[in-house]
Amino acid sequence: MGIMSNDASNESEKIFESLFEPDNAEILTELKDGSKPLSVLTKKIGVSKEELDEKLSYLIEKGFVSKNEKSDDVYYSLDIEKISKVLENDDNFKNIDDGLAKLDSFLN
Repeated sequence: MGIMSNDASNESEKIFESLFEPDNAEILTELKDGSKPLSVLTKKIGVSKEELDEKLSYLIEKGFVSKNEKSDDVYYSLDIEKISKVLENDDNFKNIDDGLAKLDSFLN
């Protein structure tokens, strides 16, 4: 049972860290004011359409972004509630505190 919860904890930590990965953070920031078409996101973020699609697919899979097809473009929007829940999860900050404590013990 301990292994399962550790795996879940590691997965949760990876998801949390992924939100702060520079391109993902930029995507989420672009979407905070409302949905945007893929064409606009590609120009603003400055990565290839394929790379952006890959990053968006991950964010969609984790439930942070939703995809909506309108006319001749694909629009993406942010799920603020889902992101808020992840950011407000005390366990994520405990992991950061534990990591900083370990780092501090190695340095001192």
